[in-house]
Amino acid sequence: MKITYTDVSPIIEAIKQGLRIIAVAIVPLLISQLTNNTFELRTILVSGAIALLMSIDKYLHLEGKVTENESLTKGLTRF
Repeated sequence: MKITYTDVSPIIEAIKQGLRIIAVAIVPLLISQLTNNTFELRTILVSGAIALLMSIDKYLHLEGKVTENESLTKGLTRF
C-alpha cells in the first residue's frame, strides 16, 4: 500500500490547524498569567481541548472532501 499526499494531507492540515490555534491562544494566556503571577492549569487545558476539537473537526471535514463523503464534510457537529 502506497501512501500519497492526498491520504496524508487531511492529517497534516488538522495538525497545522491545532498548532495555529495554540499559537494564537498562548500569547493572551501568557500575558494574563504573567501579570497576575498565577499559573492556571485549567485555562491551559481548556485551550488545549478547544485546539484538539477544532483539529478533529478540520480533519473530518478534509477527509470527507478527499473521500467524497458528504456527512464527513460537515465535521463534528454535522451541520
